[in-house]
Amino acid sequence: MLMMRNNSYSCVGIDGCKGKWVAVCITENKFEVDKFKTINDICSRYSDADIYIIDIPIGLVENKSQLRPDMIVKKELGKKGSSIFEVPCRQAVYAADKKTARELNVAILGKSLSEQTLGIAKAIKQVDEFLQDKPQWKNRLLESHPEFCFSKLNNNQPILEHKTSAEGQQKRLEILRKYYSKSDQVVEKFLADVPFRKKTDDAIDALCLAVMGKIILEKELKTIPENPMMDDKGILMQMVYAEL
Repeated sequence: MLMMRNNSYSCVGIDGCKGKWVAVCITENKFEVDKFKTINDICSRYSDADIYIIDIPIGLVENKSQLRPDMIVKKELGKKGSSIFEVPCRQAVYAADKKTARELNVAILGKSLSEQTLGIAKAIKQVDEFLQDKPQWKNRLLESHPEFCFSKLNNNQPILEHKTSAEGQQKRLEILRKYYSKSDQVVEKFLADVPFRKKTDDAIDALCLAVMGKIILEKELKTIPENPMMDDKGILMQMVYAEL
């Protein structure tokens, strides 16, 4: 059972960023934010954290009878539901090319795949392979979605302003500050480490997932769906969160 011990915590939030990953680790007295090449690099760096939450599909369907949480969360987010992509079946994720991936997804799930979805297929595959290679991380590395978490942190109201706009980023940071006082410093450090960095939305998303991890430790881990299915590789198909 996940819980905070003596006000001590170590929470890692992970978001994809141009073929790499941004990870934010927050503890009761410090934080780290950095870019990593692989999920293995992140999990090796923070091997003893209390909770790890990533914005990437974990647990993949291989037939129509299996259920992932995406459509439930999409409906809950209303106007912000477009931020939830269709998740390919595992066979499509491992396909040799986009054409084959689309054909396999149509044959198995009855629907094609968008360019956006195909664009994250390599990242999905990397995480899925990592979990097969290192089964001790199965159901320890957990999935959620930043927009869903921001909604939970904002009285179940999705943030409609786009995450790349100045207004959208300020709104998100305003919410995060309520739960983690060093939120602005995390973004400032991310920008300062590489002088030409301008894109901060991935760092804000990773921070949001780390903050949600902290709240899960304080409150209670909840999942969508409430009773998630396990995929054929023994991975729970769920998104995690906490109710405030």
